[in-house]
Amino acid sequence: MTDLNQGQETTLKRTLSLPLLIMFGLAYLAPTVVFNYYGIFTQSTGGMYTLSLAITTVVMFFTAYSYTQMVKVYPSAGSAYTYVNRSVQPHIGFLSGWVMLLDYLLLPMVCYLLLGIYINEFFPVLPVWLIVIIVAAIGMVINIIGMKTASMIDTVIISAQIGFTLLLIILVAKYVSGGGGAGTLLDATAVFNPDTFVAKNTLAASAILCVSFVGFDAVTTMAEETKNPEKVMGKAIMGVALGAGILFMVTAYFCQIAWPQAYLEVKNPDAGIFELFPQMGASWMGNVFFIVDNCASFICAMAGMGAVSRILYGMGRDNILPKKFFGKLSKRFQTPANNIILTTLIALTAIFYQDNLFGAASLVSFGAVIGFFMVNMSVVGHYFVKTKQRGGIRTFKYLIMPGIGMTTLVFVFWYIETPAKILGCIWLAIGIVYLAIKTRFFRELPPEMTLD
Repeated sequence: MTDLNQGQETTLKRTLSLPLLIMFGLAYLAPTVVFNYYGIFTQSTGGMYTLSLAITTVVMFFTAYSYTQMVKVYPSAGSAYTYVNRSVQPHIGFLSGWVMLLDYLLLPMVCYLLLGIYINEFFPVLPVWLIVIIVAAIGMVINIIGMKTASMIDTVIISAQIGFTLLLIILVAKYVSGGGGAGTLLDATAVFNPDTFVAKNTLAASAILCVSFVGFDAVTTMAEETKNPEKVMGKAIMGVALGAGILFMVTAYFCQIAWPQAYLEVKNPDAGIFELFPQMGASWMGNVFFIVDNCASFICAMAGMGAVSRILYGMGRDNILPKKFFGKLSKRFQTPANNIILTTLIALTAIFYQDNLFGAASLVSFGAVIGFFMVNMSVVGHYFVKTKQRGGIRTFKYLIMPGIGMTTLVFVFWYIETPAKILGCIWLAIGIVYLAIKTRFFRELPPEMTLD
């Protein structure tokens, strides 16, 4: 995040160790996100949600590896934009940051949509659109006033998410061992079922699920608060990527063996997880999940809204965006009120996706996949091209590994929904036009942009 107090030089205290960094990354991922997508991806993949997560984990492994290489070069930068800007080309770096900004703008929208869908599931008298408007308004007011959620509350909610996940796994194991569901803890078709496998559907799910792994990107922003970042950051990034992948796959697998026919029988995919609990005789779990996940979604929306409004403020203050609007702070609350209101209006587009969580989630995946691709390219640009580290193991580390990462991401990108690609390309085109104007048709270097 852009430092709002550039007039003062501050030094962050290095207190974070490897375990704390990994926990931070996993917390940023929101462990219960795997349940939010349970219904839509169990249905769309023919019961192979676990396989889609496995594919995503493999793809993210190579990208996480590239992050570990770049964080060695820029241990205090922690931004895909910075990596591309300094290792590939400044104009391309600016556009990479511009595309990633789309994710920041749309993430609160998905969070509010989840709140609307789940609250409507429990209180049908309240339409999804009305809930979205109410929670978005509350979020806007909180962000403008400047209230910050206490870290203790964050910790409690994160712990509750992990606790809920472990509890569900235990209950499913007991249920299946007693003859329910698949009737066995070891069921190969819960991972791959040749009778229902459709490559396009499985990979389309994987494309969207890439967004669920952004926690290892968040870890890089903590470099200046980490003890021995040169040694610790790489391990933390890989730990988060692999840890999240394993946790998500295990959770999805247990959900599948608890209700093998869910892909055929689920009635409301957007809220499918609430249909799973009664199947295993644990309807009460729906109430627990309702509380835990809605708190997590609201906090996620608050954090996303606060982050993107301040990114826009930094861009306005530096005159990357019109300063009169984006670079202005509220005199009363000293917060970027204009940006908070604007991002809230963008988040309200959730009302157009109240019956299409899949479509809303796919919109966010465009920027994430592009951003991850560019990080892999940065490794090649810095190590293999600029510093000419070639031959033997170095070719493998700095060309082949990131090359595989780029290839897998191109493959995944192909299966992103068309509306998401159209929106992403329109946003990119706006960025290109804007950059051309700011740089006199690319004859000047682009303005600096910070996304941390």
